[in-house]
Amino acid sequence: MAEVHYVYQEDAWVDIGAHVFPVEKYALLERLILGELQPSKERWHGWDRVEDEDLERVHMPRYLRDLSQARESASTLSSELPVTTPVIQGFRRMVGGSIAAARLAFRHGVGFHIGGGFHHAFPDHAEGFCYLHDTAIAVEALRSSEGVGNVLFVDVDVHQGNGTAVIYVDDPETFTYSIHQERNYPIKQRSDLDRGLDDGIQDEEYLQLLAQDLDRIDARFEPEFLCYVAGVDPYRHDQLGGLALSAAGIEERDRLVLGRYIARGVPTAIFLAGGYAPTAETTARLHLSAARAAEEAVSSIS
Repeated sequence: MAEVHYVYQEDAWVDIGAHVFPVEKYALLERLILGELQPSKERWHGWDRVEDEDLERVHMPRYLRDLSQARESASTLSSELPVTTPVIQGFRRMVGGSIAAARLAFRHGVGFHIGGGFHHAFPDHAEGFCYLHDTAIAVEALRSSEGVGNVLFVDVDVHQGNGTAVIYVDDPETFTYSIHQERNYPIKQRSDLDRGLDDGIQDEEYLQLLAQDLDRIDARFEPEFLCYVAGVDPYRHDQLGGLALSAAGIEERDRLVLGRYIARGVPTAIFLAGGYAPTAETTARLHLSAARAAEEAVSSIS
């Protein structure tokens, strides 16, 4: 029987100073899930241990050396976060959460990481708020241990998953899909399917386009595993986004994606990615919709 299993540790919080990224959303979301969805304690897990070889499957040795020494270099200063040992070690620990979520998805049907989704990290440098590409590292760890084949990335963050696109540009067993605001950060790379949206798009049109794109993907690619990068920055009041989805639209988006693939029995790992609503509490509540949608999808097939 499929179940949603959650991954969280208190040290998900890392001190990045005064910053638009709401690191406090992790603890807030954990409390919301416990209070509103009430999963049993058996469905809560900590992070897995991260080995050097896990990182080396995705990132270049020179870049990893710079990170391990918190060295200010062209590859680390391209980040918009402090280049400090505590911050970089925090990213490495959080990679373990994404690995755990992927493994739990493979075993139980759905793994929900209260964290992760750092889709702007490249093999050889940092970008945005991303030092390590945790989702790709998790996928490659799962492929190494379990032999998973076709993997689908559905990335609904308002910013294109440019790092994901570059990592998997020549991989026929990985399909990368990004639906994002076209006139926004970052410089765009080529995913297998990109949907660049006009500014200010609202719920109805967004959901129609998303459904059409998923139909197109299903016609040409059969996933054995889904990575859902569930950013909530398409929200209409987001500080770094320019789309206009309502909270109800975000929730329907999550139902559309997760209901489709969980119902088919596709193991699904969920990662938070971005979200910059005016308050951390609002951001956390928007993220709750993915957990709710996953629980509903599992219940519908049980």
